[in-house]
This record gives sequence, structure tokens and C-alpha cells, in this order.
Amino acid sequence: MKAGFAQTDITPPVGVELCGFGFFLRRRSNGVYEPLYAKAMAVGAGGEEIIIVACDLIGLSKQIADEARSYASELTGVPADAIMVCCTHTHSGPATVDFIGLGEPDQRYLARLPGKIAQAAYQAHKNLVEAEMSVAEVEVPVAEFCYNREYGGKRNGESTGEPLDEKAIVFKFSSRQKLIGLASFYSVHPVVCCEQTFKIHGDFVGVASNIVARENGDAVALFLQGACGDINPIYCHKPEVVSLRNLEKLATRYAQILRQGLKEANPVRVDSIGVSSRFVTLRQQLPDKEELERSLAAAKRVLRKESLDEKEEQCATFELYATTAVLRKLSKEDPPEMTVELQAIRIGEMGFIGHPFEMFNAIKKTVERNVQPGKVFVVGYANDYKGYAPTEDQYALNDKQKSEFSYAAYSVPMIRGDYCFDPAIGTVLANEMTELYSEVGLGNGESNTG
Repeated sequence: MKAGFAQTDITPPVGVELCGFGFFLRRRSNGVYEPLYAKAMAVGAGGEEIIIVACDLIGLSKQIADEARSYASELTGVPADAIMVCCTHTHSGPATVDFIGLGEPDQRYLARLPGKIAQAAYQAHKNLVEAEMSVAEVEVPVAEFCYNREYGGKRNGESTGEPLDEKAIVFKFSSRQKLIGLASFYSVHPVVCCEQTFKIHGDFVGVASNIVARENGDAVALFLQGACGDINPIYCHKPEVVSLRNLEKLATRYAQILRQGLKEANPVRVDSIGVSSRFVTLRQQLPDKEELERSLAAAKRVLRKESLDEKEEQCATFELYATTAVLRKLSKEDPPEMTVELQAIRIGEMGFIGHPFEMFNAIKKTVERNVQPGKVFVVGYANDYKGYAPTEDQYALNDKQKSEFSYAAYSVPMIRGDYCFDPAIGTVLANEMTELYSEVGLGNGESNTG
């Protein structure tokens, strides 16, 4: 096999709005804590080649991802459907997806972004050399890292058995016994730095990856985000000075996991690679038009008050624009459905399945149960961004007046000016990814939604 790595700097100019954590916050960056990168890994075997590019960004629109893949294909000769562009989901980077109120996009930055992503892919392709791949599973002390924010959280610092990743996977690539690159796979929201922070960086997963890469000369370290839709780090929503200290703590811990993985990685045989994609149509729920119109009228009444506090203004402004967007969509009378791309890349006996969602961890675990354990890695924020993919129980939590309300199921679609998904979205995605795993030449996955 051959492997090549490269990265390009995709740091936005200081002053851009950072993405996430509340509506119309005007959270403009005031400095660069650590640069953002598009990090590319090219792998060749059996006369074929694949490229995975992981970006230190919250996500990418389909338009930008498609343009980057197309241009990378032109530069390298690798088919676009053998190129995956995914994101780490840092919330300390610029707005790069179609959100309402979660950061104003910088159009000059977005115009250059596809080219920079494609250049990372091209340089990785040019850097292909004879290489060896090794893999390690590293136990993660989850009480020191993360918790499931929807299912039990943590009690007395201990995990309560809720769905989360107990192991990080480290992929090591060496040429002539020298490390040329690595990738790690884990599921956790990179949100140590939150609404009260204003520095640009890739959060703790990006900082940790860069630390280990610098320790190894010219190596490049990618982070592949798993199913973090309901997984938070143990530190979040603190003032900036506290958040930056916590950032260093978690980055130090994750860097140690990466080092352990590099030390313990065992060689794997890679005789061939493969790719497969499918486009899946997901059902959505039509909203109640009269309810939307009442919400819109209520938002306008709030905004016409002589005085109101900042939180009221932010929420009412969001309700105004988001409800208007959904009503506009409703007026077009398009079918309540969405088509998304799922992409499978096989490297030897390991399958990387990309999807465009913030997926709840239990859905990923269903896919893992359906196929060969330790051989499938469900990569989120790939080739597009379509919001959350929650588990079915979240759709029963729909009372806005009480705590029994699912942000993932009901609020996030509004942030995109879109409809809610059908509650079966998790089951559909798990079954489709299981079939795709087999389609790319990896065993006989059997759908099992239990």
C-alpha cells in the first residue's frame, strides 16, 4: 500500500463570527489560539486510491463539499466519490453551514475554502509513498473526558452506562519506520470553548492532534468525528479564561491517548481499497402552518416592544427568521423529504462510513452491532451538513413549555429553516449504513435495529 498526508491552513481572518451556542450572539473572534487546518490522508492499494480530508470546521454545506471534491478529483485523478470531506465539528471556527442566527458567514472566506480543501487532497496525493498501516484501540477514561447529555449524564464523576465511546481508535501510517501521519476516531462534541469564548481553534481534539503531529516532525494528524450528537466533554459553558485552561487539560489527555495508540498500534494488511455511495431519501414531518403563523406573530409582538432584554431580542429574532423560512418552504408544497449521501470507504478490512449528521451515539452502536466489531467507523459531518439524527425516543419530547422537549429533534431543523425528520430516521440510517458496509466488500452486515 501507499499513503500520503498533507494539510492546508484554513484559518479565517480575525473578526469573523464564530459558530454556535445561541442565536445572534455576534460572537466575533478576537484572536487565533491555534490555526485551523484541512488535513488530508491519501491511501492507495491494488491500483486504486481514496482520499479523506478532515477539516477543523463545524461542518460544510453540500455546495462547498461537492466543489472541493470535484476540484480535488480534477487535480488528482481520483474519482470524486472516492474522496470524503468531513469536519471535526469545532464550535470555535467560522460559520460554514446554512444556519439561521448561529454566526454570520464570511463570503470571502467561503469563496476560497473549496480550493484550499482540494489543495490539501492534492498535496496528500503527491506525497504518496510506500507505507505500512497499524491500528490500536485505546481505552478512554470516559469520566475524565465526556458524558452523554441526553441519557443519564454522569453521577459522582462516573459514567452511568449511557451510550458513548469507551475506546478511541488510532490509525498509524509509517514509511521506512518513520511516522508520516495518523488519524484518530472518537465521538465527542468539541465544545470545551463555548458562548463566552472568542478565540479561533479546533477545540481540544484539534489542539491535541496538532501537539502529537509536531512531536513527530512532518507528520499530519487527522481527527475523525464519530457520533457525538448527544456526547459533551466534561468541561463546557465556562468563561473564556476557565475554558482555555480546560482546553489545555483535555487536549493534554487526548494527546496522551494518541501517543499510547501510536505506541501500541499493530500492523494490518491492506491489499485493496474500495468505495461505494448511495443516496437515501429520508421522510420529514410537515409542520402545522397555523402554529407557525402564531409563532411568527408572537415574535413580531415581542420585537415591537419599547424595551426588551438581550435574550428576548435574540430568541424573538431567531423565531422571526426561522419561522419565516419554514413557512416559505411550506408554500412551495415540495414533498416532505430529504435526500442525503452516505459514503463508504474501505481500507483493507476496515470501513469508514460517512454521513452528514450529528448522530446520536446509539445509532452508531447499532451499526457496529450489525457488522464486524472493530471494523466499522461511522464518520459524521461528511460531504454535507443536515442537522441532528436523534434516536426515536427524542420525538416524544415535544412540550416546549416544559423540560420535556428535544432540541435535537425539533429546534435544530428550525435553525436550518427545515422540517423535522420522521422519528424513524435513526433506524433508516442504521439499516442503510449496514447494507452499504456489505456493498463495499466488508462482510455480511445484517440490519438489526434493536
